[in-house]
Amino acid sequence: MVEVFRRRVIKLLVERELLNEDFARNLLSWKHSGFSIDNSVRILDQSSQESLAEYIARPPVSLKKIRYEPFKGKVLFHTKYSEYFKQNVHLFDALDFLAELTQHIPPKGLQLIRRYGLYASRTKGRWNEMRWVAERVPEGWRATHQRGVAAEDLGYAPLSDGDEEVTVDARKRAWVRLLAKVYEVDPFVCPKCGAGMKVIAIIEDPNELKRILRHLIKIGRSPPGFDPDRLN
Repeated sequence: MVEVFRRRVIKLLVERELLNEDFARNLLSWKHSGFSIDNSVRILDQSSQESLAEYIARPPVSLKKIRYEPFKGKVLFHTKYSEYFKQNVHLFDALDFLAELTQHIPPKGLQLIRRYGLYASRTKGRWNEMRWVAERVPEGWRATHQRGVAAEDLGYAPLSDGDEEVTVDARKRAWVRLLAKVYEVDPFVCPKCGAGMKVIAIIEDPNELKRILRHLIKIGRSPPGFDPDRLN
């Protein structure tokens, strides 16, 4: 059944010229198609609709399924037993787990959930103008919109662009922490005496950089592994 569904979907996309035939054949050659059919879900009432909506908009991983071991720097992921992988737990290095997880974070502004028809944003704002629709709208929508409320009650305060701004000091601290984790070295700690250091200036002028490097070479303090011939 799954294979029939997969082939019909791909055939429809080819007929509508959304896929070319070479790409379609490539998709059909995949061992794991990515298609699945679950007929256990029945949308019969509002509770079923809410459960399905929560499933569609679910986060990539549940916090109940992961446990962090700070002493070893490991993340233990526990889930239902997988017949394919033959296991129900998986141990990640902390950075490997973050790398796997961040693949599921979409770019800012990317819309992953799209609504069409009556639920499209442009049409939903005109429900009051469509009597046959206004008579059947959910009670929550009617309570907010038929009182003349212009904005939909989201149940939380949406973030503004200003809320997402990060101060320069916060960015610097985050940069230092990431370097310390990745390279296991703190760039703001002197490797000789262990004293704290700070950024005095950022020099981008190539001529000024060459002048500083020539001086460091002259006094015998050039960067390790630096080839002086690169300055010629």
